[in-house]
Amino acid sequence: MLRAGGVTIHFLNAGFWYDDGGAQFGIVPRELWSREKPPNARNRIKMSLTCPLIVSGQDVILVDTGIGNRLSEREVQIYTPDPADRLVKGLDALGLAPQDVTHVVLSHLHFDHVGGLIDKTAEGEARPIFSQAQVVIQRAEWELATRPPDERLAAAYRHAPECLHALGRIELLDGDTRLTPEVRTAVSGGHTAPHQCVIVEAGGTGLIHLADIVPTTSHLRPAWNAAYDTDPLATIAAKKRFFAEAQAGNLWVSFSHDDTLAAGRLAPQTGKKPELAETIPIADWRSTRP
Repeated sequence: MLRAGGVTIHFLNAGFWYDDGGAQFGIVPRELWSREKPPNARNRIKMSLTCPLIVSGQDVILVDTGIGNRLSEREVQIYTPDPADRLVKGLDALGLAPQDVTHVVLSHLHFDHVGGLIDKTAEGEARPIFSQAQVVIQRAEWELATRPPDERLAAAYRHAPECLHALGRIELLDGDTRLTPEVRTAVSGGHTAPHQCVIVEAGGTGLIHLADIVPTTSHLRPAWNAAYDTDPLATIAAKKRFFAEAQAGNLWVSFSHDDTLAAGRLAPQTGKKPELAETIPIADWRSTRP
């Protein structure tokens, strides 16, 4: 948990999953990345699904939603995700229910960020989980997901249409937008062209949720980027921009997929890789609530 003025930020853990290490690190040699993120026998690395929950007065803002329960049997075999109820159990541990969430801000619309929007029943019906929430998406991201221009993007967004079709209250943003006096979105590009980060500023501190610009602490290195990034050079530029903003504003940074840490405070940089002076570990809700 992190406090910034009158804002409280909880780092919900929607579970763990496994993805191909080579895909997560792109052109970085396996010999290098495997020292920090050791792969299993299938070359997959353990990853988290960290979803910040920002509570400020009557505003309860969830950032991203994890994988959910709509994967096919084949996809479950590939990614081996934790049960989809982990996100709701995290809310329950805080005394909250899904209907208490007022906003869901999606950094982008890949399956591991959008899937937890819905509960897919045994009969195949998709029901919104956060029934009272305004779902906030960049308009350009919505367009890519609902009308992908090529086969590669169609594959990347193949899960999004079902999740989005079931929703009622959707707000499409056109660029950087202030949602509340303390919370704003900032388009980063890089991972997807309209990928957005969420920034909280209050009481002289706050948070930048880096989402898939820096999915794990190993990706703090400017040149360590995922093969999924549509524009790696834009990812590098975004890292430099947000790291400078975090240092100047005394802001923490958080990661979507690190298997150990949810967030950290950047130390003054002395080497090629930014280091963390303070850290917040990932919460395991199974240890606090059955």
